[in-house]
Amino acid sequence: MVETDKIVKILSNHRQLPGFERPQSLTLRSITSLVEHSLPPSSPNDAVISDQIQACLQELQAQGEVLAGVGNRFCVAPPMVLAKDKTNLTGVLFKGDRAYLKLAHQAIKTGQPITKTHLHPKVHGFDQIKERLKSYGIRLLTVTDSVEHLPIPEKPKLYLLSGAEWHEDLFQCLKTSGFVQSYLPKSQWQVQSDRWQPITQNALADGSLLKLATGEYFWFEADQFYELTPDAAGLTLFWLDQQAGFPILVSWDEAPGRLNLQGISLPSSYAQWLWRLSKPDPDQARTRLFEPSQRPIACQALTRLGCTLV
Repeated sequence: MVETDKIVKILSNHRQLPGFERPQSLTLRSITSLVEHSLPPSSPNDAVISDQIQACLQELQAQGEVLAGVGNRFCVAPPMVLAKDKTNLTGVLFKGDRAYLKLAHQAIKTGQPITKTHLHPKVHGFDQIKERLKSYGIRLLTVTDSVEHLPIPEKPKLYLLSGAEWHEDLFQCLKTSGFVQSYLPKSQWQVQSDRWQPITQNALADGSLLKLATGEYFWFEADQFYELTPDAAGLTLFWLDQQAGFPILVSWDEAPGRLNLQGISLPSSYAQWLWRLSKPDPDQARTRLFEPSQRPIACQALTRLGCTLV
């Protein structure tokens, strides 16, 4: 089984020249190759490992550890320390670029082993901790801080996509339309995965969100293909749901505060925020448990995204 910590370590160790201050983005293929070389000979076959890595990367994006870009490239997220609120500072959580983890321990004088990501600062006061971390290039945020910047679903703006044009014809490039899927919400009860349907070049319509079998996303408008990041594609996807009047149905059990996200892909900003507010359900994958005080906030975010809780 591929460990998420291994992937974060690989992405943190690959730095850009000169200065090594910024981490380097890596393709999915490069990450897979590096992980395979670190595994024992008795490990599963390449296809199984590749599937495990893709699942790990999706989970790491949700946790705020990894950023995804165009061309199936991934980069470790900038370093950040997260506190529940400004008064609850007995334990804070480090996320992102592990090259800064030792500096975070030093800045707030934890006295803990430098590999620990749950930090217990001996420096007192939110503002003082924030300034000390800031001097090392590390952000300190509260859950509320992260909520205020949640983006809304929207149609891609062409003026922002300059430079992301795809000058080849996707269908000609792949030699078969079976490799191209279009996002087509057609029913209130249709699950998200079933809204991705194979499309032929003749059926391609202006204003289409497309996905390749290799994982890249594209927006088609005015006879031009534009490559989108997974986050931009996610926001576009929920915008298309709103336009069609068929929101995604999300399983929400109010009494225990259980949110089931199996089969649902959220924009990373929303996924990260929900992950920060909750704990994993040990009995169900991609299911989160929320304390009573956090449940109305979680519902509000999902409504903002356009989901319907059932």
